[in-house]
Amino acid sequence: MDKTWTKFFDPEVVTKLAHIGFKPSGLVEGNLVGNHRSPFHGFAIEFAGHRGYVPGDDIRHLDWTAYYKTDKYLLKQYEQETNFLAHILVDVSASMKFEHEHGSKQDYAAFIATALAQIIVNQSDSVGVTFFDEEIVDTIPVTSGQDIVDKIANFYDNQTVKTGGGLGKILDLVAEQTGRRRVLFLISDFFGEPEETFRGLRRLMDAKHEIVLLQIIDPLEISFDIPGKVKFIDLEGDATMEARGGTIRDS
Repeated sequence: MDKTWTKFFDPEVVTKLAHIGFKPSGLVEGNLVGNHRSPFHGFAIEFAGHRGYVPGDDIRHLDWTAYYKTDKYLLKQYEQETNFLAHILVDVSASMKFEHEHGSKQDYAAFIATALAQIIVNQSDSVGVTFFDEEIVDTIPVTSGQDIVDKIANFYDNQTVKTGGGLGKILDLVAEQTGRRRVLFLISDFFGEPEETFRGLRRLMDAKHEIVLLQIIDPLEISFDIPGKVKFIDLEGDATMEARGGTIRDS
């Protein structure tokens, strides 16, 4: 049995975060009933079905008749409720492979993406994942299935990406391809041209998407505590440079 997914999955962490849950701050447009406010309103409130209870839900909507029949806590849902669609954008460019004493930035990104995806499907919402470097490398279609964790792990188990990043271009592409409002999680070290990145973010915000930025930085990149003469190797090209860490720290 393939256990690759366990490298990026910590059930204790997911359980703790699931009790907190995640809800978008604004209105969302979904394609299934759920527990978030919808921008669409009607005069009638029609019963649409049930979904499993998630800690934090309003217990006033529990269907006790269904509980006595199934021994499960189920919430009543109505047509005017909606779920939210989340999309996780994960940077897999070569700079994310940087590793010092704390593991690679890529592994941290995979861990975060896995935890987020699991929490979102646990609360009956839907999530998709896009992996990118200078182009879109692979996409996991939007799903509410528990197999999302396996799909993320399988990508990392098979990927051989070695190229540079193109964050601004990717954000432009996502803005063009993404229709309805979504919650977009962007996991990256944000190495790239700031103006291009901000332009892409503005396009997404103009389309009313909610955006959460998660920057992955190794502590060494912050402190730059590199004594003596060091040979620096460009992870996204062929360039090398020899310098003393202390003398170039400020710049």
